[in-house]
Amino acid sequence: MHAISYDKLKEGANKQVMSSQADSLIKISRIWADFFPANTSNQPI
Repeated sequence: MHAISYDKLKEGANKQVMSSQADSLIKISRIWADFFPANTSNQPI
């Protein structure tokens, strides 16, 4: 019983880590897009 519940807990924790890393990447890419709008749109500087 303990091994099964531990595996489930570990699996849940891994999913949380993955989603938080994805959130961080999205936030970072949005910040980069704010700093470099010319890279995300085709408008000349």
